[in-house]
Amino acid sequence: MDNYDFTKQPSLLIQGAMDTETAYLIEHLEEHACITIGNWKFHTGFLGTKREPVIISKTFQGIVNAAAATSLALAYFKPWAVINQGIGGGHDKKFHRGDIVLGEKIVPMGAVAYAFSKEGEGIDAKGFSPLPVEIFCRETGKTKKVTEYPCDIRLLQVAEQVETKYHTGRGVIGSGDEWNSQIDRIALLRERYHTVVEDMESAATAQLCLSYGVPFLGVRILSNSIVNAEKFDEAVGIDGQKFILSLVEQMREYM
Repeated sequence: MDNYDFTKQPSLLIQGAMDTETAYLIEHLEEHACITIGNWKFHTGFLGTKREPVIISKTFQGIVNAAAATSLALAYFKPWAVINQGIGGGHDKKFHRGDIVLGEKIVPMGAVAYAFSKEGEGIDAKGFSPLPVEIFCRETGKTKKVTEYPCDIRLLQVAEQVETKYHTGRGVIGSGDEWNSQIDRIALLRERYHTVVEDMESAATAQLCLSYGVPFLGVRILSNSIVNAEKFDEAVGIDGQKFILSLVEQMREYM
């Protein structure tokens, strides 16, 4: 695939926020090249036995960084699909550290509207509802307001077909500039949003992909589970990337 043009020919964008979520995949790229746009580096090359053209993007942590990196990638490379993957904190006792959640949808946990209360009435941590986020839909040329971002069903189905030693399962991914460590807060998020895992990036990417009409999938491997008293270990990010590499091997099933 000499002279493959990643800005014009089909390629898959794979994102992770940190080195522990991207370095393994970058190391396995064939014909690796690096393109710097603004403050972000995008690693192009081919992955797996079928030499799938991919772009690996380390977005850095947080919603704003993920949004910026995604916007640049969508405008410059025009990928046919986007996978946002990495580590996350568990909300559901059925999932343990090292398990992998395949996103059914992403919910922006930070987009909330709090009910009014008078001065002196205190702060009601439960008195909120999802705040619809306005997005521009390229397909319709109009804006609309949404409270969640669906993952692409076909990408999800391909991910479910991956033969792997890791325990995987569908679930809702909660996302926002939050790190929740209070058991009651996590229980509330599960009650309101049915979250299985949380992260700090995927809502930004999912929102932009929905706006652009680009297929999107969120994948998270649990680095910790407070609800199961399992401590944080970001090293599982390598296992998450190994799963993604297996998923890339099956991407022809999608296309």
